[in-house]
Amino acid sequence: MTLVPGPSDDAEIITVRWLEMTERGQFRPARREPGVQPVMLTAGRPSAELSRFCYATVGAPWFWVDRDDWTLGQWSDWVSQPGHVLTTCWADGVLAGYFELDQAGSDVQLDFFGLTTDFIGIGLGGWLLTNAVTAAWERPGAARVWLRTCTLDGPMALANYQARGFTVYRQTTEWRRRP
Repeated sequence: MTLVPGPSDDAEIITVRWLEMTERGQFRPARREPGVQPVMLTAGRPSAELSRFCYATVGAPWFWVDRDDWTLGQWSDWVSQPGHVLTTCWADGVLAGYFELDQAGSDVQLDFFGLTTDFIGIGLGGWLLTNAVTAAWERPGAARVWLRTCTLDGPMALANYQARGFTVYRQTTEWRRRP
């Protein structure tokens, strides 16, 4: 979605929230619901193509378009950053979801997190987020885990983050025009 400077007839207001955990003790893991048998794979060498594929596949329903015009070189630079982690979740032979982490000093950002539409609503989101947060806290020197979400994300996204122990520390509004 295109950011616009303020209200207009063809733009909608979006609430953007930044959430954090400042102590590992705030973390409340979820258990995996029975049924789907997911497999997680963390890339030993994060691939630009895989990151781009996951971003497009998971993000399409939620208007993740900020990187649609990125070149393969930009994706390569992104996944090659020190402290970058790309983890995919597969079920029934297909991509079920993924997350990407980035570390700067003692801060670990959950940059991207989500499920593909076929796996939403079956109890996999809490389990995948539990794995993402666990991986973030296991990063050397991690003292804070944070993320950004907005009202365009899945309807259960904020509730899932808060159920795992994240708290809102900043909130803003912006206006966006749908593509």
